Amino acid sequence: FLGRPCTNSTMWLLCGVSLVVVMLLAAEVEARPGQKGKIPILGWNTWCTQNTCGVDWCTSAEVLDVAATMKENGMLALGYDHINLDDCWGERDNATGQIMGDPVRFPEGMPTFISKLHAMGFKFGLYTDIGPKGCHHPFTGSYPLYQQDANTFKEWNVDYVKFDGCDLPDGHTPEELTCNMSQALLNTGADIWLNFHCWHSETCAKCGTSFRVGPDHHDNWESTSGIIQLLQTRQDWWGADPDYGWPDPDFIYTSGQGCNSTDPGPNHGDPGPSPPGKRCPGQTDDEYVSEYSIWALAGGEIIVSSDPRNMSALQTKLWMNEEVIEMYQDVEGFRQVKMVGNGSATFITESDCALEKQLSGHTCTMGASFGCYSDNQSMWTSDGCRGVFSCDGATSVVCDAMDSHWQLCKCVPGHMPPAPPAPPSPASNPQVWVRPTSDGGAAVALFNGNANFNANITVDFADVPTRGWSAATKLNIRDMWEKQPLGSATGSFTATVRPHFTVLLKLAPPA
Repeated sequence: FLGRPCTNSTMWLLCGVSLVVVMLLAAEVEARPGQKGKIPILGWNTWCTQNTCGVDWCTSAEVLDVAATMKENGMLALGYDHINLDDCWGERDNATGQIMGDPVRFPEGMPTFISKLHAMGFKFGLYTDIGPKGCHHPFTGSYPLYQQDANTFKEWNVDYVKFDGCDLPDGHTPEELTCNMSQALLNTGADIWLNFHCWHSETCAKCGTSFRVGPDHHDNWESTSGIIQLLQTRQDWWGADPDYGWPDPDFIYTSGQGCNSTDPGPNHGDPGPSPPGKRCPGQTDDEYVSEYSIWALAGGEIIVSSDPRNMSALQTKLWMNEEVIEMYQDVEGFRQVKMVGNGSATFITESDCALEKQLSGHTCTMGASFGCYSDNQSMWTSDGCRGVFSCDGATSVVCDAMDSHWQLCKCVPGHMPPAPPAPPSPASNPQVWVRPTSDGGAAVALFNGNANFNANITVDFADVPTRGWSAATKLNIRDMWEKQPLGSATGSFTATVRPHFTVLLKLAPPA
């Protein structure tokens, strides 16, 4: 029954039985075959474009307009070739059980809509969820109809599937069901990129093409610096297919998310989304430079989620930089990426960080909507997760702020303080990130996480892996963001870096 649509109540039951078969097949997944995953991708997602993050809004008219803009302004030619819908499109036909696009938002139907994007030269991605509902109700998830939906996605010529982690069915784990969906997509024979929340083991690479390294990223510095901290813990299974998978830091918000915080709903436009190209930034320009710099050097997926229409000067500078994109897609040195400056981060396993009691209607999932930091006695929650936790040796830790996209809590028993200050973390220290490049050079990010003071940050050439450089090595230095040579240096190079800013360098032996 894996390839047969569920067209009545009996078939719906049989499809549920077929899920058990898929569960057995999932254990056989070694790596995702096909050409997807050879290099990390670039693209755009609807999530925060015309509303604040979490108040998703999309229509075929909006998406096609954005795609036309990206083709006209050169983003497509530079490699931003994925157009992805988030949790804003999918419904299920009550009579047939088939997944379909919201008929008001996508009146031409999904196959016709997708074919228009393909005709423009883009790849197309969409969202579904591990459970029967998406995170953003009333839109649908795929449980228990994974194979049926996978077959539909193949028929529509979908290139990329984001598999979210809300509404986890009782009695199942995220790893089990995510690998089931992975196998369902493989069963179709289509070459489809699969992205999901990772449970921090090597099966993330076996079951998917890219996977999230932490909670949802939001348009604020606390969230950005937290993701930078998580990227420090490099895993052996991060890298290019067919043997590895790409770590996804989540969306990039250069110049800001949309401004409207009210969901207009599928059937009316009052108050409606923000006007095209209107953005309300949650970070400074320097913080957006750091966001893109570390994502490009240390991450494995760049999906922008702010509006590319009426592009700001900062968006043009960051998104349209050929040198940075070339470094990002130069995969040879990716597995040697290191943070060699001050501080490090270690992910705490479930035995050290656990949910004792859930207080929210939203599912709390380890690594997806809550987690702990090992070196600063704190934990985080996101996406509406509220509960009582154990972390860093403390039990009965209450982290329960209402209406919070992302919150930080101290690992101390009892109720969370009204506004807990962020504890010291490695992200507040100067950091040096290094990445060897295939031309014999290296990319270097000098990141100042301090909020108040400039920092003189030095990269020692000997710290770059696989190069064999020493204190006597002379290298040419280039500022990749400014596209300017900075002369040469022997043994090391020091730059003065503003608070929350990153200087992104290219090191190269003299010609």
